[in-house]
Amino acid sequence: MNSDLKNRIYSAQCFGNIEPVEFMVPYPNIFSLVEGQNVKYKDALLYKDLSITNKEFLDLTNRAASWLTSIGGKPESRIFLPSLPFPYSEIMAFAIWNLGGTVVLTDDENPPKRKDFECLNLISLEVDIKRELSKSNPDFIPKFRSNLLDEALILLEKDNGIQLSHYSLLVNANGVKISLGLQRGSSVKVNMSPNTTAWVVLQAILPFYTGTDITHEKADTTFGLPEQFENPDYLIQPEWTSIEKTDPPTLYLLSENGGILSINDEPIHLTNFKIYNKKLVISGHSVMMGYVNDAKNETCFRENSLIIDNIS
Repeated sequence: MNSDLKNRIYSAQCFGNIEPVEFMVPYPNIFSLVEGQNVKYKDALLYKDLSITNKEFLDLTNRAASWLTSIGGKPESRIFLPSLPFPYSEIMAFAIWNLGGTVVLTDDENPPKRKDFECLNLISLEVDIKRELSKSNPDFIPKFRSNLLDEALILLEKDNGIQLSHYSLLVNANGVKISLGLQRGSSVKVNMSPNTTAWVVLQAILPFYTGTDITHEKADTTFGLPEQFENPDYLIQPEWTSIEKTDPPTLYLLSENGGILSINDEPIHLTNFKIYNKKLVISGHSVMMGYVNDAKNETCFRENSLIIDNIS
């Protein structure tokens, strides 16, 4: 990536006069969320239905990182994450971040097969992961710690590969937290497959950011995809051509913005957007690192913004 393109992407990641370096989230990377919760709240429930506490989750992610390392996972490696039974996709995602790697998701169930992209396919659906973790070392010591601006996630959608940093995802989760006012100790119902950034932000990261627990039963707050649940508190809309005020409120998903773009017509914290002439113009701290394809970046990053043409 040339320096001009890097500068244009950075300009799009600014929120008015506030550069990303001027707004620091209180974590050095995504995995530090888990460690942070274990300082004061290690015995708090994380997954209510399974009685898994923050401490038990930390133990499982350490074991998973040890196992991934034993089968070829390395710092800064890109590792494909298939759809696993709950909560093993979440455990494996944090294990990949624990060892300093990048989580790779696709919008289908198959490992990516693209000439312009390579990643490690280490996690087999045929393996008894619970058994493997029971045998693995719970005292994993990482050799590398990711920084906020390092790559954390790549989502492969159709012809696009969307690259997101630890900072993009943490800022997005923080924006959702601020907008919704979720309280520590409350419960959240959300049940998605690991094939969107909504899963990453709402189901994987947000519980640690807010101190809420996940349940698939009755909850204080329910997030639902279209027609997934009756009477959800918030509707998650992954596909849209316009943004409107709805009841219940809609969380509009845009992976290029790190997850959630807006709640109804209100952009999340540190995000600006406008729609005109079928163009979506975005700027803010959640804006992605870029597409995997630099040729697409050249056309989309301009005028100090990320511009997505033909949204309708």
